[in-house]
Amino acid sequence: MALLYYIVDSETAIERGYADLTLILRPDIRRYRLLDHVLEFKHLRWEELGMKGEEGRGLAREVLRGLPPVAARLAEAERQLARYRQALERAYGERLKLRTHAVVCIELERLVW
Repeated sequence: MALLYYIVDSETAIERGYADLTLILRPDIRRYRLLDHVLEFKHLRWEELGMKGEEGRGLAREVLRGLPPVAARLAEAERQLARYRQALERAYGERLKLRTHAVVCIELERLVW
């Protein structure tokens, strides 16, 4: 299982923030061509998008991504991820092969990234 390659942590304290989910490669696995990951999740309700779930469930991810509330939450997550990246790069140096992922969850029904 791929997760055996990672140190998985939820709400990881990184300087003055908390990353929602981190997957940092174990030191003994760094020789492989695997990546480190940090995910930042934001949540929205359908009402915040001005629609009901029935309306939004069928929309393409790109359409949802273009909605102002979703775009704003994604931008907020990206700003947080930029801060986390800087802190993790200071801690791990060049060993870190980090990918960051901003994700908006709409009512636990849809994911937009």
